[in-house]
Amino acid sequence: MLLLSGTLPTSDVSLTVGRVKLDGRRMSIGDREVPPEMLSIGATAMMAAAVKTTEALGGEPPMSVVAGDLGEGAGSKLVFQYLTEEAGGLGPSIVTLHYILPLRNEFLGFVEMADYWAKRPFLVADAGALLIAKATRVCDKFDLFTPDAGEISFLADPDAGHPAYVKAALFEVDTTEVPRLIAQAYAAKNTPRYLLVKGPTDFIVEDGKIIHTVSEPNIPAMEPIGGTGDTLTGIVSALISAGFDPVKAGLIASKANRLAGALSNPTPATRVFEIVDHIGEAVRKTVDEQ
Repeated sequence: MLLLSGTLPTSDVSLTVGRVKLDGRRMSIGDREVPPEMLSIGATAMMAAAVKTTEALGGEPPMSVVAGDLGEGAGSKLVFQYLTEEAGGLGPSIVTLHYILPLRNEFLGFVEMADYWAKRPFLVADAGALLIAKATRVCDKFDLFTPDAGEISFLADPDAGHPAYVKAALFEVDTTEVPRLIAQAYAAKNTPRYLLVKGPTDFIVEDGKIIHTVSEPNIPAMEPIGGTGDTLTGIVSALISAGFDPVKAGLIASKANRLAGALSNPTPATRVFEIVDHIGEAVRKTVDEQ
């Protein structure tokens, strides 16, 4: 079972745990309705992509634990508390952490507790979760990070405790420098075993070795569309949950995410939920081609 976690940009900090359902542009998590305007924002884009992927593979929809948080931390604390104290009872095989405030003690409490579950889950981190993993030096407790080029710059800097303090020589780089940054991140022990680095070219990495690169279809209009990196995280999480090897899952996810973009005929004004509509078809086609 796949368990997705994150926060929603709302003042309603109440915790919600339940299956994620998607009906057109209507999303619900358990009995919590997600406003349509949130479907292009961070964790919800990830969840929508995961739902479309599990549907395409004929699997059960993912579970999710969310709370509202506008930056004050109360919702993030509730999510971490649930992950630490209750989530193990669900028996998820994979847990993905997404947009969530970097609460050091609460985060470390969950990471430590995951070792005591009946079966340790495959841990994925994106966005704020991978940043706090690096800042607290527990990257090796995770299995997969899904950073973008800016985040891999942060992982490559052995001294920076926050992205704002990344050395300019690392942060201000062309994307052609990503392989060098990947090597530096592994050398600094700021990575898990697997990386899926997102960008104009996606890099699928295992133990510091770039196994695959994906750059086609190349759709420049997708670059300014917010949420396309989040959908990639949702797709790869669902594929791993379905039993795909992490490297193969990364390859399929990268190709499918791009194909979904192509099928949506995007412009810079396209919203990510318009791409999500095509993820199921894109996943099926990509899996069939492998």
